[in-house]
Amino acid sequence: MIVPVRADEPPTVEVSGGGEIGYHLWSAYTNTTVALSGLIASVPKSIREDGWRLRAGAGYWEYARRQTIWISGVGEQSVRRRRTGSFADALLGYQAGLGPLTLKVFAGAVYANERRLIDGEDEGSIGPYTAARVLVESWYNLTPNSFAQLDAGWMSRLDEITARGRLGYRITPEISLGPEIGYWSAAREWGSGRDDLIRYGGFVRYEWTAGEVSISAGMTDGAEGSELYATLNALLRF
Repeated sequence: MIVPVRADEPPTVEVSGGGEIGYHLWSAYTNTTVALSGLIASVPKSIREDGWRLRAGAGYWEYARRQTIWISGVGEQSVRRRRTGSFADALLGYQAGLGPLTLKVFAGAVYANERRLIDGEDEGSIGPYTAARVLVESWYNLTPNSFAQLDAGWMSRLDEITARGRLGYRITPEISLGPEIGYWSAAREWGSGRDDLIRYGGFVRYEWTAGEVSISAGMTDGAEGSELYATLNALLRF
């Protein structure tokens, strides 16, 4: 039997998903976040309000490019390197509203699996592993028509750090746009030092009562040069 949901009941679940595409890389992900108070209290509490959250997610990424490498006894040879990865995580967090600032902090564990291939042959694949993960998401209303958004993450494996910042302006109550900047860094698996990427771009965001959709595009700069990127993200609350 299907039980109808009253229109005035507050949303207690948030589902998001999206993906990214670049010249050598593409990825996709999905997350489901539940307001724990909505599960244990007799009256559901909105996921927009302060309280504990449980988030579970999964994703997949793939990187491939052709490179010229030196092979002992053979010399220079053009090869195709391909790396793929999948993950699933479970995080416990808390959301707090501090005046114009909304802050979310999550911590938990991730299970992942990575493969490394060179011309279709294994090139020392990492295989499955588990790691600790911490995420911090923040939203600050600068004025009624402008906002700042900063998200950051850390994973224990290779001391991986990610961050993304956005500065938005609402040209209408539903549509906002502005610049964005992103950062990724991780310790090298072999040898000393770290690898990092910086991206610069812009975004457009459309929001309504039950969710939002945003797209972004720009340029990524790293050790292997500059590449274009584009992302699509969507979120629904119910």
